[in-house]
Amino acid sequence: LIILISFYRSQCEAFAPPMASYTELSFPLWSSSAPSFVDGTSVAVGSASNNDDEADENEEHITTKEFHSTLSLDSIRASLIRQEETIIFALIERAQFRQNDVVYEVGGVPGLSAPPGSVNCKGEDLSFLDFMLTGTEALHSMVRRYESPQEHAFFPSRLPERTTSLQKLEYPSILSSDEALNNVNLNWNKILYDKYLNVIVPAIAAKGDDEQYGSTVTNDIAILQALSKRIHYGKFVAESKYRSDPEQYQRLVDEGDADGVMELLTNALVEERLLTRVRLKAASYGRDPLLSSLPTVEDGEEDNSTSIIAAAAAAAVVAAVEAMKKDDHLKGKMDPAIIESIYRELIIPMTKDIEVAYLFLRCGREPPPEYASDRMSLDVTELSTGNIP
Repeated sequence: LIILISFYRSQCEAFAPPMASYTELSFPLWSSSAPSFVDGTSVAVGSASNNDDEADENEEHITTKEFHSTLSLDSIRASLIRQEETIIFALIERAQFRQNDVVYEVGGVPGLSAPPGSVNCKGEDLSFLDFMLTGTEALHSMVRRYESPQEHAFFPSRLPERTTSLQKLEYPSILSSDEALNNVNLNWNKILYDKYLNVIVPAIAAKGDDEQYGSTVTNDIAILQALSKRIHYGKFVAESKYRSDPEQYQRLVDEGDADGVMELLTNALVEERLLTRVRLKAASYGRDPLLSSLPTVEDGEEDNSTSIIAAAAAAAVVAAVEAMKKDDHLKGKMDPAIIESIYRELIIPMTKDIEVAYLFLRCGREPPPEYASDRMSLDVTELSTGNIP
């Protein structure tokens, strides 16, 4: 038991980058009713002292601006790690349905009018996904989602003016206040949407139609929103890196050296650790536990928790070992190699493209054309793992 648990723990620790303490606040989201993120990231307010923490916990109301933010790479990385579960589970959920191409085709589902609550789309022909995503964003905008610096709408021109009685939240000044860097002008959702439909869906879902159109687009929206939040965190990463070495970034931008900026912001070791961690998580989440290895506890018997823990640890070790077999396509709800490829070939590159564009604008220059928000600097048309037949 000790050997198994020690081995599993060493695997987890080996591939996890340093994480900031959760007494450090990352970034507030679009609700001031509770000190937590929608994705579950814990936050704390006030200073780090125990007395202050206890006092803050007794406060009945805390304003958004009272959430102290720590713009450190460790605190940002901690939040990104928590987002991995959201993305992986969402991809696994979508993989259970066929591609259902009809939901992505304009007119594929007839009779769709302007989504309730949306604006500026009357008379437009929409796909079923466009219809559902537009309506979802219109609803979410009424509860301040897109007033958060973390959130970016896919169809910002279709968002209604908020008329609810919810007060406007005052967020701490984290990013540059330059108008060119706001959530509308620095928005990579167009290319993300394109790559999701044309690269990710064929890689995670089998061809064909199973008529589960509502479930399909509901899962599509969950993935798109999670991916959008993840890649746009590149702005926070870029701001943190800029503050750590402003002179060097300013010099590279003044020289128009986008490659130099990309090289300076890249941490290859952290990226490889991230990819390994994602593959391990995908291998664990995408398979059922080895229930046959778990002992049963009958009524009246003594607690058998030690044996259960040992069996669970053994199952986790098996998943971890199999996940590292890079040449194998594992059986399970979803091949972990596909999720690793999505991160390696899409999520990480798009995040870094946003970082480069942000840093150029932060330093007062337009980014090179290859870092425009409607493209990837290195285009991807198919994942290296291939598509599902």
